[in-house]
Amino acid sequence: MAPISILLVGSTDRSEFREARAVLDESGRVVAADDVPSALALVAEGRIAPELIVVAQAYPGQFSHESIDRLRRLAPLARVLGLLGSWCEGETRTGQPWPAAIRVYWHQWEALVRRELARLSEGTPSTWSLPITASEEERLLFAQEPPGHREGLIVVSTPEFEMQDWLRAACTRRGYSSVWLLPQHSAHVEGATAAIFDGNECRGDEAESLARLAAALAPAPILALLDFPRIDDRRRAFAAGARAVLSKPLTIEDLFWQIDRVVGGELGVRSGE
Repeated sequence: MAPISILLVGSTDRSEFREARAVLDESGRVVAADDVPSALALVAEGRIAPELIVVAQAYPGQFSHESIDRLRRLAPLARVLGLLGSWCEGETRTGQPWPAAIRVYWHQWEALVRRELARLSEGTPSTWSLPITASEEERLLFAQEPPGHREGLIVVSTPEFEMQDWLRAACTRRGYSSVWLLPQHSAHVEGATAAIFDGNECRGDEAESLARLAAALAPAPILALLDFPRIDDRRRAFAAGARAVLSKPLTIEDLFWQIDRVVGGELGVRSGE
């Protein structure tokens, strides 16, 4: 199928947006505009008929409701997707987020957007194909995958019983076996496929625990879960040995997309799944 036509509005020069721009460039035909008037001109001149409009918003209020409505009126069939910076994390509580737009924070971007853009390109069902009135809960339910047939052992490193219970149940549903390892323990685990490290900001003792886990389980890849990570938090996690960083709260689909990626795509997944 032809590549997806994507209109990107806003600057992606900020460090938190650079990876997101790279994902878009790999996934479709991107035409960029610095602001809404420039984007409107591109559409009016016929230089792009967007299937997806991505608006990169670094802080709340950078793009008004009226400006988003203008984009919608000019390309009514396009889905509006917000690429949101760290300053936008509280907007749903204290601000006025755009209505009928899908919100994706920069630290959630890779797994979600790669997955959905691949589905759109292949013509398979995507949560972005749902009506714009679909709620977040409806999109999450639609995205759920059936029980899987993966093979391997996932080490879950967390101090919280509830967190390990949830993660291990998710691993079981996807076909993995799992074991709980408290961060302060240095028990050796043989044959791990990957590990999930439950953290916060990856500072001090937490970064040291992650580094110890990465060394103990090498070459098994480590996925670090952090609370609304900032750029520096991600850098510390990667420096400590993480192969991927996900934000909490997270979805099971994003988690296992990353696990499949870091263990080598189809490694641990039976053919025909």
